[in-house]
Amino acid sequence: ALKGAYTPPDHKLVLAQVFGLAQEGKKCLLDANTALRKAGIKPAMAGDIWSDRGVSLLGLCEYFMTDTWEIKQMVLAATPFTERHTGVAIDRKTRDACIEAGLSSDVFSTVFFPVSDNASNMKNGWASFGRGPCCVHSVQLSVHVYLNHPRIIEMRAKEHGIVAHFSHSTGIDGLGALQSCQRECNLPVHHPVKDVNTRWSSGHDQMEWFRVQQRAIQLYDINHARKAGEAYRTHQMGVEDWRLSMESVAVLQPLADWTQHMQGTKYPTLPLVLPTLYGLIRGMAPDAPLVLKFPETPTISYDPEDIHPEVLAARTRLYNDMVERWITELDHEVKRTYAIATMLHPCFKSYDFIEDFDLIPASDKSWALREQRAEWLTVWKPRPAPVLDLGTTPASSSSATSFVTTESIEVGSKELADAKGTEVNPLLKKRKVSLGSLLGPRVKKAAPQLAALEFDELDEYLADPEEPDLDIDVLVWWRAKEYQWPALAKMVKQYFSAPASSAGVERIFSAAGKMHGDLQKSAKDSTLENSLFAAFNTD
Repeated sequence: ALKGAYTPPDHKLVLAQVFGLAQEGKKCLLDANTALRKAGIKPAMAGDIWSDRGVSLLGLCEYFMTDTWEIKQMVLAATPFTERHTGVAIDRKTRDACIEAGLSSDVFSTVFFPVSDNASNMKNGWASFGRGPCCVHSVQLSVHVYLNHPRIIEMRAKEHGIVAHFSHSTGIDGLGALQSCQRECNLPVHHPVKDVNTRWSSGHDQMEWFRVQQRAIQLYDINHARKAGEAYRTHQMGVEDWRLSMESVAVLQPLADWTQHMQGTKYPTLPLVLPTLYGLIRGMAPDAPLVLKFPETPTISYDPEDIHPEVLAARTRLYNDMVERWITELDHEVKRTYAIATMLHPCFKSYDFIEDFDLIPASDKSWALREQRAEWLTVWKPRPAPVLDLGTTPASSSSATSFVTTESIEVGSKELADAKGTEVNPLLKKRKVSLGSLLGPRVKKAAPQLAALEFDELDEYLADPEEPDLDIDVLVWWRAKEYQWPALAKMVKQYFSAPASSAGVERIFSAAGKMHGDLQKSAKDSTLENSLFAAFNTD
């Protein structure tokens, strides 16, 4: 070899290193599940199936809360899936993966609220596991109801045709001319956004691109449409098309913001499902105004009679579909899990967000409290220790879990104070989305006056005033309260670690796609599986 030349590592050596890291990652998973079992907490799980160029994997992610109140995500399985993707095969492979991870074949008893998309094979395969739906995928199915309204389809066909034109015509009369128009209009020089069926919110993202680039497209039509050819001219958008596109962006923008926030895995999303979705549904009612709120433009509110009739009809279809999915047809056990998680959130424990919403009966508030109390009493509330008749009990026999020092109070108070100043860590895409921006301002209400009883931890928590700041870091808040309500905090750790969507699995699959690129497509399934364990389960 030439002096100083780079010699790449031997292929077999690399595979050996990856295999060693994968075994370390699997041991970390086993150790985590052993610790959770001793603490009496179930891990949460999300799963999906990934296929690419002849390779299929059953991807499973596990979620749990660490001692420092951080949500941890690990790869539970990346099992090669060479057979048909039937419900029976998914059930068997999921059980085998759980056994290998130190759990049990009884997934229902050892895993909390496994989440998957709404594909029929996943629903059938996980039917006996206490499965919850991926809330983001469910909302995207409702969005498709809006996008499939006949007049909206017609408008979007023109947008698809324009995007296809610039994808194929990249020369001076195509994409180059468009970029010149963008610069002339002082607009961002961005390529047209493609609508990809497998990407969440891509329909909205494409229409948002057209809203931003409207002046550039219209300038292109004036100066270059003749040279662009007949195929492009058949897709030119008229005044009504532009109005439909703009109002459609306004209809779907709250759902896109919500989707962005609910894909997070580093902060709790399960307790946000009901409050946020009820707010979204209320805002899409047939008699609700349409708010056009875009960056760097004045906010405009349209009364229903001012909305384009086709947009209003499509929004009403969207509203009816979401009401059916999330109110009238929502599985009782799934709703119960959402409700309990919601009441463990210090901003929603009063359940007042259902007020003034005609579709939700007022009795839901007492039902949610009853279900939360039943779960607390049957699963989480500590059982009283047997009393031994040994005469006077020494002062040192007090329970270690209820012993509170001045130092612990000071630490808890500091963390609680930091909670309001700590920024929630949402996914950053194009807009900064927070829970406060999704639900709007709130008025602080006094805590309910309860009868003077010997309170347990749940009673004391519910008696505390509800937090008015929707953007509080709820994990910091609960970390500060753990010394005060240790048993209730264990319950919170289980419910808050569970994701509301399967977005975390999609990120695993994104990494799998990069590992199975053109230069690695001949790699074995087991190599890809080991690579994922090595990448995500080790430091």
